[in-house]
Amino acid sequence: MSEARDNSDLPAAGVPREAASGDETGLVPHGAQDRESDVARSGQPEVTEHRDPGQGATVIAPLERVEEEWVIAERTLARYVLRHASVGGLLGSLFGFWTALSPSLIPRTWWMILINVAMSMLFAYGVGHLIGYLLRRFSVLIDLQITASARAVRIIRWLGYAVVLAVTVSVWFWAIQQQRDVSRTVNLQRHFWLTQIFGALTGILAFVAVLLLIRTISHGLRRLYSGVHRFITQPVLATSVFVIALVLALLATNNVVVRTAANAVAHQMETVNRRTTEGVHRPTSPLRSGGPGSTRSWASLGRKGQDFVASGPTAAQIAGTTGKPAIEPIRAYAGLPVDRDFTEAARAVLAELIRTRAFDRKVLVIYNTTGSGWVEEWSVSAVEYLTGGDCATASMQYSYLGSPGAFLLDRESPKEGAKALFRVIHDYWAALDPAHRPKLYTSGVSLGAYGGQSAFKEADDMMAKVDGAVWVGSPGITPIWESLTDARRQGSPEIAPVIGSGSHIRFIPGIRYIDRDRWGARYPAWKGPRIAYVQHSSDPVTWWQPDLIWREPDWIRERAGIDTNPRISWSPWSTFWQVTADMAIAVSVPGGHGHSYHQELIWVWSSVLGTDQITEGQKQSIAKDLPKSIKGTD
Repeated sequence: MSEARDNSDLPAAGVPREAASGDETGLVPHGAQDRESDVARSGQPEVTEHRDPGQGATVIAPLERVEEEWVIAERTLARYVLRHASVGGLLGSLFGFWTALSPSLIPRTWWMILINVAMSMLFAYGVGHLIGYLLRRFSVLIDLQITASARAVRIIRWLGYAVVLAVTVSVWFWAIQQQRDVSRTVNLQRHFWLTQIFGALTGILAFVAVLLLIRTISHGLRRLYSGVHRFITQPVLATSVFVIALVLALLATNNVVVRTAANAVAHQMETVNRRTTEGVHRPTSPLRSGGPGSTRSWASLGRKGQDFVASGPTAAQIAGTTGKPAIEPIRAYAGLPVDRDFTEAARAVLAELIRTRAFDRKVLVIYNTTGSGWVEEWSVSAVEYLTGGDCATASMQYSYLGSPGAFLLDRESPKEGAKALFRVIHDYWAALDPAHRPKLYTSGVSLGAYGGQSAFKEADDMMAKVDGAVWVGSPGITPIWESLTDARRQGSPEIAPVIGSGSHIRFIPGIRYIDRDRWGARYPAWKGPRIAYVQHSSDPVTWWQPDLIWREPDWIRERAGIDTNPRISWSPWSTFWQVTADMAIAVSVPGGHGHSYHQELIWVWSSVLGTDQITEGQKQSIAKDLPKSIKGTD
């Protein structure tokens, strides 16, 4: 039965409710919208009014509304976040979202976008919150008050929404176009729309989750401080006790959680190191470590060492490719000893070189491995093809961890291992008759280049001790690389520094720049010792440095990149995380880009070795046949 009531207080038909309320402007009185929102939030059912045609009375009936639980939960979470959020922080995080979508060096996967968006929004939120706080304090200090009518506030608010939406949509489409351009420069395709949508959404969710976590921790710390202050009433003493307890908790977390995780990873990598790659078998040649007559057992070489000695071209393969007589190359290797005695491992490698008569060969290369003991076959095999097999390569393992793990957890082992290997072999080599000993070269890729260069005090020391070197994808934190780059000739870009006249040391961003600088000017004749630094302008491993957080690097400012997007720009904090994420997949791009160095190493090594008798056609044949001899590429 409907309930009738006096309807004299209702507005006349056709008269807006706002006008009937006495507001001549038609605006809802201040607070009315809030009260209506409160009713909606109270959980009470909404009602609707209609006239009963038979009695002329107003009928009050509940308005049925059914909502999914996830919709209610989502709205509740959104209200909680927005109610406790800083306006300045939200505006800052929006700017962070825009900068996170700007192009970097490698086409992004969804999880790379997630990392960039989340980290950029968190930092920008903090900056925006701080700026907002300072502005509020300043306005209070000068007694600044700004008033506006409700209508003006609504207009400004909606104009702001429109501007934000327009900029966000523009940035979105622009970012997709830039990712297409990056993909074209490095010959790697991505599904741009789905990748960016999923990555951006998950990045925003991660930002909100971390923000809520920070607030939860902050709330817990405030309660902890209140508890301390309840027992220690003096503020200074209470604060001191609180800070000490917090520091101890952080140290305990590092020792227990971080170290436990690191040890677990190391244990897992050690287990992997003991497994032989499927399809890889013990060599039958006595010129390989682990083979017949070797002082090193097959099992002691480790997974990557086994891959190394089982790979490489045979004399027949070299002769078939080059059309010239060839001999079997020598490969000496030692796995990581249980006690991590690098000098002992280096002496084991030397014993293998002596056993195989490696010092009777024309060329001896000391090759520095990456974190797990991996050797870049494109580099080693290139030397073997170019010399007709008249060469020997010496290498050893210094860690179980892959390069990312070694880079983060153990940067000393690459340096100590490289120093021990070079010292032991060089001392023996230096005592031989110069007329009858091989030419000595050294090389390394990535973390191997970082460690290998640590065997020398400076560039002059390197040139005094070797006949040549090829450093590939040197990390930007490598001391000698940094000093050479900083001392480059004025006008030469950071991606391809010119050192002096280029007569000894050359930075090579591509094959066509072996004999000329970035701007096309030819170098003078390359004199020995010849030192080559091979680095792609799209290689994030080379361009990553901690100061990307606060300083724009020359390689971005100069815009001299060969295979990079010319619209790449620098933003504080954001660019650091973009390049950091790029490093994770830098080896997944096609050869000649990113951190993938393949065919260009044949031409570089040919120039460093001075193998002028090798024709361009033979180099092309080597590039075609070399991958066939690589094993254990998992």
